[in-house]
Amino acid sequence: MDAYLAFRAAGAIFPHIPRRLGYALTGWLADALCSRDVRAVRNLRDNIRHAMGTSASPDPIHQAVRRACRGLLQNYFDMFRVAALTDDQLRGVVEVVNWEIVESARALGRGVLLCSAHVGHVEAGLQMLALNGLPVMGLAEHVQPERLYQYLVALRTRHGLRFIPTDGSMLELFRALRRNEGVGTMLDLDTTGSGVQVELCGARARVPDGYAHIAAKLRTPLVVGFCYRLPGGRAQIKLEASFVPDESARAARDNVYHAALDFGVRQLERVITAQPDQWVLTTPIWI
Repeated sequence: MDAYLAFRAAGAIFPHIPRRLGYALTGWLADALCSRDVRAVRNLRDNIRHAMGTSASPDPIHQAVRRACRGLLQNYFDMFRVAALTDDQLRGVVEVVNWEIVESARALGRGVLLCSAHVGHVEAGLQMLALNGLPVMGLAEHVQPERLYQYLVALRTRHGLRFIPTDGSMLELFRALRRNEGVGTMLDLDTTGSGVQVELCGARARVPDGYAHIAAKLRTPLVVGFCYRLPGGRAQIKLEASFVPDESARAARDNVYHAALDFGVRQLERVITAQPDQWVLTTPIWI
């Protein structure tokens, strides 16, 4: 129960801390964690080292890890702060670019799979999506105890986003797509343990592939976007690419699956190599 009480205390206190002070405190804590080389930092470093490639020297890797660790702790601070903002206040923090890509995909009438990763201002990105006129459902890791999970979901649904647990029935997810709604999914974290091995940044990694199975089964289009952190506590959701499955009878399901998977993996590879210091994933994915 200690984790639940700690989160409830943070939820009561953090929204009243000015952003600059909160970011200063999380920056200090991030630097302390980096100097102690705790497990989460080691995992973060290993992920970023792979993303930056074998030619990267130790100092640039260290600086990228330091910035990513700061962004990671800012995300925890912002999880409580963003939930306390009004819809208009959140719109003032997060800019959405290229939303027409989502509208074009939705016009096909088969729902939209919104594919992202643990990049940048994840918390603001999640909640802002639901304010743009598209009902969005996401998958949430079913943490324990149960009341902690329920509290975290309540925080993340303040602006209209909906969640189902990763260990629950996927029926609601399919229903949402058939209603031509959006479903959010991550390209970099296999929370269910059912992902696949792929070549990523020149090495073998295990990544989720549920979006590729759905694209192959329902011919649902994929839209990839990331919520980048900007100076001054602002963020920008940039929709960057789309993949429309071949819906003809000639298109074999396996072929569509592999094409969708390759699309997702290449988009993930592109963003983590271009912005390694905004990649805040602390779970090892390399094999």
